[in-house]
Amino acid sequence: MKILLSTPVFKPMVGGIETLALNTARHLTDRGHEVVVVTPIPSPEPDIEPFRVVRRASPRELLDWVRWSDLVFCNGASLYIAPYTLVVDRPVVMRHDGYQVSCIEGAGWYDHGPAPLRPLPSFWYHLKRGHPGYALRGILKVMALRLYANRVVRANVAISDWMKDRHPLANHLRIHNPFPISKFADARNVDGQYDYDFFFLGRLISEKGVDVLIDAFIRLQERRDGAYRLCIIGDGPERATLERRVEAAGLASSVRFTGMLTGRALIDALYRCRIAVLPSTWEEPFGGVATELMAAGKNLIVSRDGALSELVGEAGLSVPNGDAEALSLAMERLITDPELRARHLKSAETIVTQFDEERLIDAYEDLFLRVYHKQSIHPIKS
Repeated sequence: MKILLSTPVFKPMVGGIETLALNTARHLTDRGHEVVVVTPIPSPEPDIEPFRVVRRASPRELLDWVRWSDLVFCNGASLYIAPYTLVVDRPVVMRHDGYQVSCIEGAGWYDHGPAPLRPLPSFWYHLKRGHPGYALRGILKVMALRLYANRVVRANVAISDWMKDRHPLANHLRIHNPFPISKFADARNVDGQYDYDFFFLGRLISEKGVDVLIDAFIRLQERRDGAYRLCIIGDGPERATLERRVEAAGLASSVRFTGMLTGRALIDALYRCRIAVLPSTWEEPFGGVATELMAAGKNLIVSRDGALSELVGEAGLSVPNGDAEALSLAMERLITDPELRARHLKSAETIVTQFDEERLIDAYEDLFLRVYHKQSIHPIKS
């Protein structure tokens, strides 16, 4: 099958959607499909991949690539390729990695705080904040995306049950994101020696709730006479503010900021960390880091609202989003209960198999064939 994979973001940018585009294209190519990736993202380096990458194509080129394809796969809710699929009738599958069909900023989070996750409330929210142009352009884009997803797209893929239930669309089904989680197996600690009792892995942005984690850690240290250590792995615009908060609390010797780590350096750092804390304050549509850390054999505490608690299930604890006290108590409970940690890790061994990337690519391949042959998209085993 000739598959045109359209992605609004791609390497050299770094992020979950970029990783998914690359991983999906590689797997489908390995399975004998002819894949072409089209993206508006430039790159200073040549693309050395087993598939073709077309960057910043002209409208005529995009139209020709749609005409070449048997199926168009949109990696993320975007109108980038949409006009050309209206001119040339090709089946379209769209993966929804965020809330672009529900709210103007696509995240339900704006200016360090929650924003409405419905189109009209989202419009009024931004209009009242004094951004009429942004609000108008945004609501028009949201409504165009919703119309395209409901009337043109043959299959809308939600990446979690949370997204599917909260933001229903026509021809909707759930397939989890096929992240390359197997590479995290080397981070499983086998000697029982840990440098850090708790850790965070991710971007240091307001919606990830690292400020809530630091507040929870301060409370825990006060109750436990500074018994624990915290490692924060990642970088982002909130780092300086978070470091100042740690300094002001007198905990600089107990909290380490590593910056962004990749490859072997990341695996080595994770090896010496025990309990992962992912306290997102927004509603995570997926949270691939949770699947990676289950594969790494880590205990987890996650936020309740959003897909993180869905993914982790019985393999961890969940707490209300933004509740530092509840998080502090959960951290204390898990670090002091080795039997509970063992039960969670045992559950994770089963749960993590749901996120095997080959199995999930199987589901996508099955979906593409069903859509191409105009068959029912249900049931898809995912």
